[in-house]
Amino acid sequence: MKAVQTLGAAIIGLGGLLGCSSSSDDAQPSTPPPPAPPPAEVLYEAELRITEYGVPHVAAADWGSLGFGHGYAYARDNYCVLMREVVIANGQSQRFFADEGSVSRDFVFALLGDDVEEVVLSAFDEESLALAEGYVAGFNRYLEDTGVGNLPDDELGCRDAPWVRPIDLVDYGKVLRKLSVRASTDPLADFIFAAEPPQAEAAAVSRPKASVKSLDPAALREAIERIDLPKPEDLGSNAYAVGSDATQHGRGALLGNPHFPWEGSNRFAMVHLTMKPEGEEQPTYNAMGAALHGFPLVSIGFNSDLAWTHTVSTGSRFVIYELDLNPDNPLQYEFEGEMRDITSQTISIEVQGDGGAVETREHTFYFSHFGPILDLGDVNSLLAGWPIAAGTGKVFTLRDINFSNFRGLTTWRNVAQSRNIAELETALSNIGIPWVNTIAADRAGTAFYGDISAIANVSDEQRGDCITGPIAPLLTDFGLTTLDGSRAACELLEDQDSPQPGVIGYQRLPKLINQTYVANANDSYWLSNPSSLLSGYPEIIGAEGVEQSQRTRLTFTQMEQRLAGTDGLGAPGVTAELLQELMFGSRNMPAELIRDDVVTLCGAVADWSPYSANEAAMNQACSVLAAWDGRHNVDSVGGQLFYEFWLNISGQENLWAVPFNAADPVGTPNTLNVADAELVEMVRQALADAVQRLLDNNIALDAPWGEVQFSERNGVRIPIHGGSGSMMFSVITSELVENEGYSDIRHGNSYMQTVDWDESDCPNAYALLSYSQSSHSASEHYDDQTRLYADKEWVDMAFCEAEIVADQLGETIRLQQLDE
Repeated sequence: MKAVQTLGAAIIGLGGLLGCSSSSDDAQPSTPPPPAPPPAEVLYEAELRITEYGVPHVAAADWGSLGFGHGYAYARDNYCVLMREVVIANGQSQRFFADEGSVSRDFVFALLGDDVEEVVLSAFDEESLALAEGYVAGFNRYLEDTGVGNLPDDELGCRDAPWVRPIDLVDYGKVLRKLSVRASTDPLADFIFAAEPPQAEAAAVSRPKASVKSLDPAALREAIERIDLPKPEDLGSNAYAVGSDATQHGRGALLGNPHFPWEGSNRFAMVHLTMKPEGEEQPTYNAMGAALHGFPLVSIGFNSDLAWTHTVSTGSRFVIYELDLNPDNPLQYEFEGEMRDITSQTISIEVQGDGGAVETREHTFYFSHFGPILDLGDVNSLLAGWPIAAGTGKVFTLRDINFSNFRGLTTWRNVAQSRNIAELETALSNIGIPWVNTIAADRAGTAFYGDISAIANVSDEQRGDCITGPIAPLLTDFGLTTLDGSRAACELLEDQDSPQPGVIGYQRLPKLINQTYVANANDSYWLSNPSSLLSGYPEIIGAEGVEQSQRTRLTFTQMEQRLAGTDGLGAPGVTAELLQELMFGSRNMPAELIRDDVVTLCGAVADWSPYSANEAAMNQACSVLAAWDGRHNVDSVGGQLFYEFWLNISGQENLWAVPFNAADPVGTPNTLNVADAELVEMVRQALADAVQRLLDNNIALDAPWGEVQFSERNGVRIPIHGGSGSMMFSVITSELVENEGYSDIRHGNSYMQTVDWDESDCPNAYALLSYSQSSHSASEHYDDQTRLYADKEWVDMAFCEAEIVADQLGETIRLQQLDE
């Protein structure tokens, strides 16, 4: 392979520039030169332009070249992030990052990657495979051009790191598979690793079989509650899709607002990708937005006629099966009256041993026909199942449908090529999206919501028949749907329109299409529009008729007020610019419901000594809360006080005077229950505790929010508006750091976009990446968008050619990869 890069300059051979002459008297006959070798074939060819705030625009004529250009463009800003993820996906974190990760997760990731070449990559369609191969080549090309010694050397850098190397397609496949099981196998990794059968000596010991009926229900419930079940790492989102009846211009509009981590690989990077085959008048693919780090296509974005986004879905990607072990052989379980063998697979990884020496370790995983065996800790112990002894009860096993879902690239490619909601539905129907809802709007003014994701196909009838005994219902209530693993009737169902056995098909998944609006903020499909509640879907997709989160309620409250024109933002209706106002309004839903009552209760206290030793601070707190504007803008004073108070009081069962009513999910519950004397005491104590926590951390009660919550970039504190998702639409999840404030921002508003249309061919699109485009601290694009975020400004997305030319920074980069 030979790489060629030009920067708009022609390279002309020296022989053509320098004339070489000799005297005719000295001329001698010479042997004809050998024929020139045939020109090298161009494998990949792409054009890269950069516009304001570091947004890359990649253009190519085929899928492989598009991936090539994107991989190179991504690496310019974030090479070390993906390279680190390659190490982790290969199960090598303990080999190279001994102080990070865990041996258990390394083994599980090595297991996940063991069959990538044979199973995952072979399932890709032709376009997806070409795209992935090109992305790998482009990513490697950046390393070749830059050199490991010139990579970033900051905190997230990898200059001269021993783990930096050219990656291959298998490496990349492992990264993509790890991403697809982010909401299923990944958070269960420790339970998969922990499953070990009884030792042979223990198996020979005769022990009475524990009777499930004799289990202490309280002890079992406590054991289940002690299960340390990690949730998908800080993933959430908000979204609006607005139709022609609700916009001011009669066309569609969309707000996308995923809440993803601010560090690591689960972040977004902006990109514009265009693929136009030679000879074609129009591009086959032309989409702009953002891609998750290392993903080769636009994940959330827009094209000339459609805009889409995603929110994390409530649907379950996996189920657990409860197996009855053979009393005479703990490596067998009963299924349909017969004993089946538990199989095993041994995986090897390398780790750093004492003194830094590299050691090879092995671990054996165990499997039923459903999937890997799990050890649920104290629950297993109570059941006397693995790893206690033989012949003593039950064991659990995992069935993860996304372990066999390799359709994601195809789905997202087709989504970005869709021109309207009807085409979007066709694109989504192969159920390749692993764990998110889709919300979209088109130019014509149709709005779409759908939980069209890979969800385990368990009917409500199966839930009634297969969740049996004292254990499975408790695990199911805990969030781990647990079915009887001894009967074929409890296997996942197959739908005729599903591309994969065990996955719910398109027709049975919830969706809502209208010309008004749809929205989602991570509660279930049930409330997608308060005028059109969705019901009658399998319970495994999500709950119906239940109390909604404060964030969901604010999502619909502010949209209903916008459509009524009662929010102070002008005439009713929506535009892209007005969606930005909703996005950055920094409203606090609980504060709107109870702040006035809390202030009244606070001011009525004549003696704070029963609650606090600091009378002066409590009196100040009452004044600060009374004067607070109820928002978390950078200049709002009092937000930290209410936040800490809300953390203390929000879980009280008797908090509300008006309880939840399924007929009014947006408006209920409401009104602080001031008639309950016990609750009044709790409110005052919660406020006193909030004051004390702030004082203990040297946080002034009357400090502006932007001085309390900030992101430090290269030694400069950038104020950050927004706040906790337990209260707000505009989410920033930050930890309180002593003597600083909420400076440890780990999650929240990430890539945000507002899109609508006018009479022109170009979409009216604005976007913002809260943590900025580059992870390299020396880059000018390390903090430029973070500063925009602080000022509530947006990037005007250059989609059409004239816009790109006007906003372009520097020269066009033309990339080629030759096959010698």
